[in-house]
Amino acid sequence: MPADPLVAALAAGLRHELHLTPKPGLVDRRDAGSHPDLSLALMERSIDLVEQTLSELAASTARGEPLAAQVALGCQAEARMLGALGANTHRGAIFLCGLVVTAQGRGEVGVGGCGTSPWEADLSRAVALTARALLSDRELPASHGTAARRDFGVGGVVGEALGGLPSVFRVALPAWRAATARRQGREEAAFAAMAALMQVVEDTTTLHRGGAAGLARVRADGRELGRRLEAGLDHRAFLSEANQAWRADRLTMGGVADLLGLALGLLVHAGELPSAQEPWGAGQALPSRGLRPAAP
Repeated sequence: MPADPLVAALAAGLRHELHLTPKPGLVDRRDAGSHPDLSLALMERSIDLVEQTLSELAASTARGEPLAAQVALGCQAEARMLGALGANTHRGAIFLCGLVVTAQGRGEVGVGGCGTSPWEADLSRAVALTARALLSDRELPASHGTAARRDFGVGGVVGEALGGLPSVFRVALPAWRAATARRQGREEAAFAAMAALMQVVEDTTTLHRGGAAGLARVRADGRELGRRLEAGLDHRAFLSEANQAWRADRLTMGGVADLLGLALGLLVHAGELPSAQEPWGAGQALPSRGLRPAAP
């Protein structure tokens, strides 16, 4: 059976995010950021496991199985990842990308949506409806994210899901397209999307490690990164310095990373970003356009 195009695109987006370098506090080609227990090779293996899970979810929805079957697959995937790697490396990506694949396969319809194109809006609506069905009357397991949402009064990844992924459709994708409209290359466009996400995401991994002050720092650094990119200033030196400071304080932004990987995956699916892994900065970004699935 050929690979599901959306699954392949989302896995490619996660790999693009992983290889984007330098990123403060996150694993990339240069170092492990604020995660001494992780490595580039381990994260590559983790993405392979995510892709396997997404393929299983796509097959389950194609067979018309109920949402409970997809929930069970997601739980199995988290256990498999922890058992194979000793860490929940891409737990957030399993949830977010799995939600997108499931929502797309279930073909939910509803009112409203975050997207600026018909396909974007349809997918946003489907994600929100699927998230409501998934999360209604269901107590989430104890986790650092659950504790951060309670202690700091934020929505985190749950709020993103219930809202139809506004940080992806209203923030990251427009930031990418604005950068390409300025004729910036793919690397700069990806950093622009990251900068925009840093300024708005209620990142519970940041809150868990750094509290409200840590989140404020992430947002301030996101604003500075965005300013440098728009002004054509040296953003790589700034990111390298930020990484050193974040590592010293164990600060990270796993939620931003997951949402960026998802956004880049949707750009791959739309044909706005190549699927094949190539060095960031190679060539110019393709012309910006409204998100829609690429032709098979």
